[in-house]
Order: sequence, then C-alpha cells, then structure tokens
Amino acid sequence: MPSTKAEFAEEILIVDDKPVNLRLLSQMLADRGYVVRAVKSGGRALESIRATPPNLILLDIKMPGMNGYEVCRQLKESPESRGIPVIFISALNEIQNKVQGFDVGGVDYITKPFQYEEVIARVETHLALQRFQKHLQKANRRYEKELKLAGSLQANLIPKQTPAIPGFQLSFVLRSARETSGDFYDIFPLNSGHIGILIADVVDKGAAAALLMAYGRTLLRTLAEEFPWHPDRVLSKVNQRMLSYSEASHFLTVFYGILEPEENELVYSNAGHNPAIHLKAVNGEMMMLKNTGMPLGLFDDQDWQQRKIQMDPGDLLVMYTDGVTDSQNPLNELYGMDRFRNTIQAHRKRPPSELIKLILEDIDQFLDGSPQPDDIAMVILKKDD
Repeated sequence: MPSTKAEFAEEILIVDDKPVNLRLLSQMLADRGYVVRAVKSGGRALESIRATPPNLILLDIKMPGMNGYEVCRQLKESPESRGIPVIFISALNEIQNKVQGFDVGGVDYITKPFQYEEVIARVETHLALQRFQKHLQKANRRYEKELKLAGSLQANLIPKQTPAIPGFQLSFVLRSARETSGDFYDIFPLNSGHIGILIADVVDKGAAAALLMAYGRTLLRTLAEEFPWHPDRVLSKVNQRMLSYSEASHFLTVFYGILEPEENELVYSNAGHNPAIHLKAVNGEMMMLKNTGMPLGLFDDQDWQQRKIQMDPGDLLVMYTDGVTDSQNPLNELYGMDRFRNTIQAHRKRPPSELIKLILEDIDQFLDGSPQPDDIAMVILKKDD
C-alpha cells in the first residue's frame, strides 16, 4: 500500500515556472495525502528550502533566471539540504540533459508530458528510500554510541598501573584501531607469589571481538589461580570453556607466561600467538618463543606444552600482537618482523617504557600517514642489570 502524508508527514516542494504544471502536480500529490508547496522560480525555491527543508523536491530545468541544474547544484553544496532527494521533471528529453541532471545531484528524471502513475511511483520510491536511509543513519548513530560505551567499559579491564615486580621493569601499551579492541594484555599476582603475564588477540573485529575479549580475559584470570605454575593447563581449561561459549569462527591467540621473580624464571605456553622475543643481554641473541599449541576456541581435546626461560640481568622479553608487524604503509608494504627486531635491537638498553615509545614512533614513521589497520598491543619485561 503506498505511503501517505498522514503516516509519515512528508512535504514536497514543486518548482516550475508554468502555473498549469504547478496546479496539476500539486493536486495530484495532495490527493495522495502529501503536504505540497509550490514556487515559480529557482531563487524562490532556495529561499523556501532554507526556511523549511522539504522531504523531496520536484524540479523543472528550464526556468527564467536560475535554471534547475543550478538550483540542484547549490542544494548539494549545502550540508542542510544536500540530503533532500531532487527529481527533475522537464520537457528536455535528450540523454545529455538527463546525464547533466544526475551529475549535479538529481536522483531521478521524469520527462514531460508526465503521467500520473509515473510521478506517484517515482515520488513514493524516493521517499521510501529516504526513510530507509534515515533509519540506517539513526541505527548507525546508536551503534556507534554503543561501541563507544563498549570501548569505555573494555578499557576499564586493561591494567593502567604498572605493578612493581622486584628485580624487573615492565611496561605495556594498547593502541586500538577502532572504538573497541580485540587485543588485550593482563598482568596479575598469583597466590603462589608468581606473576601472571599474558597478551592475546581475538581473531575477529567489532562488538563480537570486544565481548570475546572480556570473556577470555575473565576465564584466563579465573583459571590462572587454579594452576599457578602450569600455563599449559590454564590454556586447556580456557579452551574447553570457550568451545561451549562461541563458534569456531571466533578464536583467541594467547601468549601466557608465569614469572617467578626470585628465581628469574618464566614458564610459558603459546596458543597460536605471535612468537614472543627473548633478547639475551650477554650476546644480543634473539630467541623466538614460538607456538606450543593451537589457538583457543578451535578444537576440543587439544594439548599445550609449556616451556621455561631464564631471565638473566639485562634480558628483554617482548610480547606483542600482529598489529605491530602487519602495519601497512601507503606502498602496501608491511612493517614486518625484520624491522621490528632491528628496532628492538637498536634500543635494547633502554627502559621498557622508552623502548615501547620508540617502537610506536618507528611504526608511525613507517605508516607515513596511513591509518593504523589493526590494534597494537605490546608488553615488555626487562630483568634489571
């Protein structure tokens, strides 16, 4: 059933210098329940639109003074009127006339002499499209507002204060590419006196990633207390819980280490995450702490191995997400592992907070104005010299 003025209160402005056309179109649209305004010139049309913007405009082209093309061009230059659909209605029927009408911003073109059914069908089609567009814009604004709220709540889950770890320096950063992030890190004390350190990446984007991030962090924190020296068992339990919660299309990569500060040891498991970098101070050698099992949330009955490293004086442990190495510049080149390792090597004697700052500056220089394509998270641990 066609839309009516009574339902949607749409107002149509008719612009034509011929009184007979104004009367005919006005009567036709008024009979359909629309509120109709009619003016005889382009100048009067612009004044009327500035005073009260209509929902749609029927616009003649050949008029004295300002023609319809110029009226439409000026409307599309103004933020207040550029969204109003303009249907040209003209005796000019050459293809170049129609092309010019679309070029200046018209949404449709009706040739005179017009037919009642055609005019009504075109008007109602474009008013329906306009209503749908406004609905989408409203929904998008609501979605953006909800995403910002989710991002704010999510930020509260990320540690802000650097915990004091005797004999060690620690620094971390999360730089989101959107309102919410699928990357996260966490540092927390365990009842055993050990320190849990993790970094993770949800393989998804948007609201779904934010929800899985919050859920994954809660699981990891909760189950870490059950196995204070066994990161492999923590990951196994988290995997089982995730499979009961989410589909396999949403999974989580995690590097989880447990630090024993008095012994300077770190036991870790890597669930499909980027290999952490262990840089030895004594000789500058970089060891890659690679995967010890699959990402979480993909398959049941999976096992994760755990391994151990010794943190000697001056040693660095650099944990990161793929937003670092996958940063892409205007030439479609990736920042890459080699440049990342070289930057770490060049500044390895700096405190972790300075090292993170220098890495981010180098990434920004590499991006050369391109937007950051993905979230970036880093955690850097250094054993005191």
